Amino acid sequence: MSSATATDQDPTRTVQIPSLTTNSLRAVLEAFTTSIIDLRAHGSVTTTNQTTIDELRTYGVTREQETNHRITIEYTDLRTEEGELTNPLDQEARDTLDEHLRAVLDDDSQDVEPDLAVTSLTIRITDEALQEVTPAQTPEFDLRFVADPAEPAVRDQTQRSNADRGLYTQLGFELQNLNLRTVTETKTKLKKNTDGRYLSWQGPDDIRPRVPQKLAVRINDRVLPDEYGMLKPYQVVDDHTLELDEDALDDDLYTAEMAGGEA
Repeated sequence: MSSATATDQDPTRTVQIPSLTTNSLRAVLEAFTTSIIDLRAHGSVTTTNQTTIDELRTYGVTREQETNHRITIEYTDLRTEEGELTNPLDQEARDTLDEHLRAVLDDDSQDVEPDLAVTSLTIRITDEALQEVTPAQTPEFDLRFVADPAEPAVRDQTQRSNADRGLYTQLGFELQNLNLRTVTETKTKLKKNTDGRYLSWQGPDDIRPRVPQKLAVRINDRVLPDEYGMLKPYQVVDDHTLELDEDALDDDLYTAEMAGGEA
């Protein structure tokens, strides 16, 4: 049952969490480009050289040496006192990053582009439509996403979304989604006496998410890319468990109207 029809006696309630069915660095960079203000990602490749020890050849003795190449990104935006971004993830920066990914992680045994797994991501969005459904005084917001294991009900969709990237079949990625954790009005970050968080969730173990449904719907419709964005309907059961409501994933109940109005 959706939160729009639940009663006080109903032991369940449903919240919708905006989510990305990918944690591919390439997908994230293509989708959000210079809107990214914080990013954590990593990836590695291991090569093995095997040689036979001549004097022990008849005994089947070989020697192996493994070499591990790893790339880690811990990006945070840097700004001047006037607020001008000095290290944007613009096309030039992305092209340079791509060159290094190919130089360090490219593997002749793979026919897909090397990639990194994103563990967390924050984007800065200016959108008056988001301001309209919050108490915010300005239209600029920071949206933070964190990677969590993809639930069984969305694993197939996650694999389909990334099929052409070879994340799981060739690059060894774990099946993960980037789930929205917080939505914060940007200007409030500089003020100690106000929180400014209009959406807050600590992850799958948090059974008390604060997720206004109008805001969630608008983020899904206006911010998330169509090929990866989705609303995950989580059901809070008896205030003890947060479970993905598999039946509601494609349910017509979960529309902008039922979530509290037009997106």
